[in-house]
Amino acid sequence: MSNTRKIAYNTIVQIISRVIVTAISLVALAYIARYLGVVGMGKYNLIFAYLGLFGVILDFGFFLLQVREITKNPEREAYIIGNVLGLKLTLSIVVFSIAYVAALFLYHDPIITTGILIGVISQASLSYAQIPISLFQARLQMDRIAMVNIVTRLIYVGLIAWSIQTNQGVLGIVLSATIANVLAYVIQTILIWPQTPTIPLWDTKYWWHFIKEAAPLGVAVVLATVYFRIDSIILSLMQSNYAVGIYTTPYKVIEVVLTVPTIFMSSVFPVLTRAWSEGQAAVVRVFRKSFDFSALLGIPIVVGTMLVSTPLMITIAGTDFAPSGLALKILIWTTLMSFFGAVLNYTIIAAGRQTLLTLPYLFATIFNIVANLIFIPRYSYVGAAYITVITEAFVMVYAAILVFRLLKITPTWTVTLKAILASALMAGVMVWLRMDSLVGNIAVGMAVYGVTIFLIGAVPKEILKELKLSRS
Repeated sequence: MSNTRKIAYNTIVQIISRVIVTAISLVALAYIARYLGVVGMGKYNLIFAYLGLFGVILDFGFFLLQVREITKNPEREAYIIGNVLGLKLTLSIVVFSIAYVAALFLYHDPIITTGILIGVISQASLSYAQIPISLFQARLQMDRIAMVNIVTRLIYVGLIAWSIQTNQGVLGIVLSATIANVLAYVIQTILIWPQTPTIPLWDTKYWWHFIKEAAPLGVAVVLATVYFRIDSIILSLMQSNYAVGIYTTPYKVIEVVLTVPTIFMSSVFPVLTRAWSEGQAAVVRVFRKSFDFSALLGIPIVVGTMLVSTPLMITIAGTDFAPSGLALKILIWTTLMSFFGAVLNYTIIAAGRQTLLTLPYLFATIFNIVANLIFIPRYSYVGAAYITVITEAFVMVYAAILVFRLLKITPTWTVTLKAILASALMAGVMVWLRMDSLVGNIAVGMAVYGVTIFLIGAVPKEILKELKLSRS
């Protein structure tokens, strides 16, 4: 099986599971938003945004380094993941203790502080789960993880239904998410155990070596998470839980979309890492296919979402969240930058040049924090949304300069231009028809875009040939 077909299978399986998980998650979000209301959603989203700022320290770029090290040294995988688990267990105790104590000083609402205490377990489980996932990712066997995600999402919805029926409030919803995430980690560990037992190891010398290797990427990941989530924290301190609810609920939609480039590039990363050992031509080939894929998916998602943002938010969360449509219309641009940014960043990391990412992320974080402190008091969540887009644009452009000029790798742009053309035609038809039905609008848009990219040959023929299953 060719690399293209391996990546395609791994990605398609994950995307199909993601479609199912997304449908389940949107149902859960609809129930949660209507049950908690805007203010309650503000508290719920704030709890996990706050924990996310600290939880990223547990990952610190470890995931991609794990995949890279396991891909290069499969005979040492038990030793690698054992030490990563031991390191994460130690870090989680320290980091989340600090997080909870800080929350007691920042927030005086017992619902928020108690929710943070419960959510610590959820955030830790998400971090630990990256260890078995990295093994399946390195082997391009993510179909097992896909099934786990579907099962645990169904359990999550069941727990949400129980919380709503018994009126458990915000804390009941937080507890439901925590149970689902703990269960996902346990199942994933059980699945990987026969091949590679995940037993904590305490080789502190290796820990220090691993941290030093991960540090350049880890700093970039931490900074990226800070500027992606700090706006919610600043909103909660300078505005209100209502503003947080209006602003952060569209993020739930954004986060769903952002899983696509992450899933795809996680599948590509092991192949991209090996390509660097094969030569520049192999890297360019993988890069260009990845860039084309990102253009074909990212551009129509942004264009289509802008046209249906308000009815989409009303359908998902209820009429109280109609103002969230404006925030979504702005924030959706971050997904396009994330599609292209993922390809660019993963290429830099696969080349072992992750130190180059530290400076742009540092500048972006400083700009984001200062700009939010200036504009949130006056423009609230609308200002925060625009600042997020500007920040993401800067990081993407900087990464593009590094890849194009320093690594001497460029896209062909042909597929990107065709994707823009097809998306423009899609938008024209959707505006011309002015359908009242959200589902009808989306269906028409997908049909017009799909037919157009087929007619203009946006998908290269060699990729279509490679994706065909061989008869052997």
